[in-house]
Amino acid sequence: MSDSLKDRSISAFLWVMIDKLGSSTINFVVTIVLARLLLPEDFGLIAMVMIFFELSASFVDSGFSNALVREKEITKEDKSTTFVFNFFIAILVYGILFISAPAIASFFEQPKLVLLTRVLGINLIINACAIIQQAVLTQQIDFKTQTKVRIPSVVISGAVAIVLALNGFGIWSLIVQMILRAILDAILLWYFHPWKLSLTFYKESFVRLFSFGSNILIAGLVQRFFQHIFKLVIGKFFAAATLGLYDQANRFCNMAINHLFQAVQKISYPILSKLQDDRQRLKEGYKKFIKLSSFVILPAMMVLGVLAEPVIVTLIGEKWLGAVPFLKLLCLAGVTYHFHVINLNILLVLGRSDLGLKLEFIEKISIGLGIVIGIQFGIMGLVIGQVISSYINLLVNTYYSDKFLGYPLLAQLKDIFPTIAFSALMGAVLHLLAPLFDPGFLGLSILCTVGGTVYLGLHFWKKTEEYLLIQRVILPKTMGLITKLFSGRSSIRR
Repeated sequence: MSDSLKDRSISAFLWVMIDKLGSSTINFVVTIVLARLLLPEDFGLIAMVMIFFELSASFVDSGFSNALVREKEITKEDKSTTFVFNFFIAILVYGILFISAPAIASFFEQPKLVLLTRVLGINLIINACAIIQQAVLTQQIDFKTQTKVRIPSVVISGAVAIVLALNGFGIWSLIVQMILRAILDAILLWYFHPWKLSLTFYKESFVRLFSFGSNILIAGLVQRFFQHIFKLVIGKFFAAATLGLYDQANRFCNMAINHLFQAVQKISYPILSKLQDDRQRLKEGYKKFIKLSSFVILPAMMVLGVLAEPVIVTLIGEKWLGAVPFLKLLCLAGVTYHFHVINLNILLVLGRSDLGLKLEFIEKISIGLGIVIGIQFGIMGLVIGQVISSYINLLVNTYYSDKFLGYPLLAQLKDIFPTIAFSALMGAVLHLLAPLFDPGFLGLSILCTVGGTVYLGLHFWKKTEEYLLIQRVILPKTMGLITKLFSGRSSIRR
């Protein structure tokens, strides 16, 4: 990577980390409080609605966001065409959801879902109002502005949800939280990054963007459907409370990934897109993203999996104890997530969204087989099938990384072997120490501290590339950014 792009990459990474440490941590705390106040059934019903809402959101976007991010320059015609198309589709899809709400409720045999679906669906239209700002800021690698938007919206919507939950509003506290957050996100994005709204539709821009985005649309719909298919099956064949337990375990797993990997995930696509014309530099940048994301994801999944029971009991209470076996299994699948995302991003960077679509269909066959076979053994068999399919799909996703960049799965695993070995050693230490501590914040904090010390100490001992990158580049840049922020505030006060 060139020095300027490297600096922008590090700056972007730092701002996304601030975002994760800020908004995601706040959201995590809010979720914990709400989990203590509400019932597993409430979260189960929301999980049912979100299956259809997220599928609809993929259809509304239609791959245009990724198409815009990949553009070297986003024109006013591109912005106008994307806004008109997405806003029109959002209204159309909301109308379909509104009409289909009774059928959704009938499928799950949950009458409450009619009103919940119709109210939450409004978010589709709200999100469509700010799709241009999100794409432009990402294309410009401007995560500072996105952080300034996200933190206040998470704080305000979370605080309102907690107040509502305390006053007995139950599941509606979750609905209000999601809608209020979408509204605040849209308002703040328009405030920080306004653009001259035009309702003109340009055929040339549409054809160019949709020719790339259409494959992403189909792949996104397939990916989202199969991402939620386990919830769909659980919601149909098991109680809402069971889905609530599974969904809460999935939330814990995803929160850990979002805290640690999204900082890498969010910047990898726009950064690698800048290197699309130089395969060697693209490969080197790709290797760095794999190493850095593995450095944080693998130990996090290990800690969460080994300490699943004390984590669940300490943070959200014994009524969620049934989520523990789900969490342990989902952490096994979670260690593959960043491989899936970054390997598929390479195809988008190279403009081969058609191959990404092909891989999506191949992957979903293995997921379908996992469901058909796994459900024969009940809910645990279903989740085990999810884990097995994630590893089969890892082999599938890395096929084209080898073909286009000469970087197969074995080479990727070899590059991160120290991280794999040190995570396993840390997990063994925690497994031995965990029975010596009673569940509680103090015991959990000590165990996490010991685990982190063992893991980082091993990296320090071996002076690994990941450790040296953090020590010599990321930490100095972080301190420089913090100094700049505080010096800026001091100047304003003076």
